[in-house]
Amino acid sequence: MMIDMSELDGKGFSCLEGCGMCCLCQPELTSNEMKIFETDEYLRNGLTREHVNGRRTAKPNAIKLQGGRGACYFLKNRLCTINEIKPHFCRQFPVHIHVMRRIQLNVNLSCRGITEGGNNLRAYAKTLMSYIPDSRLADELSLAKNIATEFDQRCRSAGIYQAPERLRSITSKLMPMIKREDGIAKLLAYADGEPEIGDLAEEEVANQINVTAPAKDIDEIARESNYDLFNIDDIAKLPVYVDEKLRWIVFQSFSDEIRALILEEDGKVEPLMNIRKDDIELAQRDPESLNIFADYASLLNSRDPFMGNVASICDLHDYRHDLMTVYVGVLGTNLLDLWWRASLLARIKSIKTIDGCLAMESIRAYDMDCLDALTIGSFI
Repeated sequence: MMIDMSELDGKGFSCLEGCGMCCLCQPELTSNEMKIFETDEYLRNGLTREHVNGRRTAKPNAIKLQGGRGACYFLKNRLCTINEIKPHFCRQFPVHIHVMRRIQLNVNLSCRGITEGGNNLRAYAKTLMSYIPDSRLADELSLAKNIATEFDQRCRSAGIYQAPERLRSITSKLMPMIKREDGIAKLLAYADGEPEIGDLAEEEVANQINVTAPAKDIDEIARESNYDLFNIDDIAKLPVYVDEKLRWIVFQSFSDEIRALILEEDGKVEPLMNIRKDDIELAQRDPESLNIFADYASLLNSRDPFMGNVASICDLHDYRHDLMTVYVGVLGTNLLDLWWRASLLARIKSIKTIDGCLAMESIRAYDMDCLDALTIGSFI
């Protein structure tokens, strides 16, 4: 059974005391975990039928969030009170197990406990995988492969198919362009032109994108799309960022403003800063940050969840556009959203230019949202 763990190579992991970012997610229990929780009153009181995503199950199989939008019911003073029996969902963080054409493990870079260097994250992931029966992995993979095959067939019928290997190969040739200041704008402009690519040679496709005139309205595109992303009443569904001080910060749109709020364990929020939407402009990026953005683009290009997200968007648009066009457009949109997130952090921190440190902070503020994006694959 093919399991790709390459994203974990060269990365270390150490859970930071007082962080608790993973405790802001709502775990859903397995059937075996349910048996344990149902036998203890304290554990049972922490369960709910109501899921943050709007589902309501017949039996309470999810853990409550404090105040309906704060941290896990079992988190007290940012320490887990059930650490010895915490659900697999919690133990798995910051590793994500994605299943589509293969099984691939991804690293949630929003976790501040991730470090460059070392290999203990791979060892940690191997231990996690050992708890999942091979039969379940095989069943999940078989189902996911069938869905991916059906998607490929629909693309071929619509005349828009591009093999995953070709999509990645062409995109890898764009990395020098992405390191330039206008690289993201070129990706968006090319996708917006909706070209029919077919079996055009890879070098020719990459060259076409390189010589495309950059989009001129990316400030407005970024501003409106991210304002809409934050325009959610339910605090539990908003993007969250754990800053250097380990504060839980959520961003919410309101009356043409972006409100930065500090989320407390009990679900209460304290205002940090209000910024007029029109005052957030894409900040200048220095050479180091441009390289970091390109490295993140390479990471997205290697991730199966990103490929699955491109497929889901293609499906939502009824297979009208060449898959390469969709791929380039989704990559450009992700990088533009990352740039805007970095610019928002720069505004909060009163920084004019995005440097390498701020670029890394923006990835911490963004990567969880990226991994949570819709995919035709599934997560275990």
